Amino acid sequence: MRVGIDELRLYPSTLALSLADLCVARDKHPEETIAHLLVKERTVLPPWEDSVTLAVNAAAPLVDDEERDRIELLIVGTETPVDLEKPISSWVHRHLGLSSRCRNFDVQHACYSVTSAVQLALAWLSSPAGRGKKALVVGSDASLLGLDEPWEFILGAGGVALLLSEEPRFVAIDPGASGVYACEVTDVIRPSRRIETGSSEESLFAYLEAVGGAHDAWVEKHGPWSGFAGCVYHSPFPGITFRAHQTMLRQTDADLSRADAWDDFERRVLPGLCHHRRTGAVYGSSTFASLLGMVDARPELGPGDALSVFAFGSGSCAELYRVELGPEVRAMAAAASASVLIDAREAIDVATYESLERERAASVDQADYRPSRLDGHFARAWEGRGRLFLREVEGWVRSYAWS
Repeated sequence: MRVGIDELRLYPSTLALSLADLCVARDKHPEETIAHLLVKERTVLPPWEDSVTLAVNAAAPLVDDEERDRIELLIVGTETPVDLEKPISSWVHRHLGLSSRCRNFDVQHACYSVTSAVQLALAWLSSPAGRGKKALVVGSDASLLGLDEPWEFILGAGGVALLLSEEPRFVAIDPGASGVYACEVTDVIRPSRRIETGSSEESLFAYLEAVGGAHDAWVEKHGPWSGFAGCVYHSPFPGITFRAHQTMLRQTDADLSRADAWDDFERRVLPGLCHHRRTGAVYGSSTFASLLGMVDARPELGPGDALSVFAFGSGSCAELYRVELGPEVRAMAAAASASVLIDAREAIDVATYESLERERAASVDQADYRPSRLDGHFARAWEGRGRLFLREVEGWVRSYAWS
């Protein structure tokens, strides 16, 4: 049985901050910083957007009346909850009008969350319970307040939505073709809904150790890691993916030069970062944003081409797996219009960005909160667009509406 992703959407919200502007404000050299991190812009959320709206707005284009009746599994992968008891999936289920027969829940494993959700959904689709049905997997995350922190330059937000089926038009995924590596580590932590912190050095070490471990697990099960037209990596920031790819290549050729590794990286990895370089960190959605970017940026890829995908989540768990591009991969990528949505974001200055981030952080501890409307941005980019937004919080109860 072939199972996999039928359709894929990336939702980058509606505001953007130039990394060059942020570098100037923080007395950093823009060219050097951008070249090192491979990030050009980051998404900034308007006050009325949160992980619930990111999830719903990513998934809404995939759910029409025909699909709604076939979706009987909804899983949301996130590390940005808005409630420590109620899952984001319950709001997604409601606002997408999914059937009462559709089971739904959230999964959490840092940036591995969406991949773990996909693996669960694929197993369900392959079982008698999922036969003839579809599953919806959504990733939704936003960075927490990081003003003036060393990691401020790689923060961001975004959502992805994946419709999975037995007849995947975008990519097929073989659930058995993978290598898994898990090892408990404390690198990045969120001890509360307001704090994101940890050790950057420990995080880098854990990530690269997991690359090597997942590669070894792959080789043990499937033989040499080879024959891939493109390679997709989880990227807490795009610049780290070169280190990851170099590590993979040197597993089979320890004497490979840095120049040769970079040449291979430019051909098989860098094109796929085109969207991620403009959104900043999208956490569990990262690999799928880059999977879509790979197809968008490399028109020579087509049905039957195989890609290597590496997913990683702090904590930690990693997985290296294989996907095969489906029969309608070009049409599905065009329908996603990822570049159109990213280009449509409204640019803001550093002062506005700082104000929005402080408001968003402060709202976490407020029993009553009504988002500000940001100098007409709601009227320009939201009114009449059919997007879900946070209307208010009253007595801790969140209320959402469609624009």
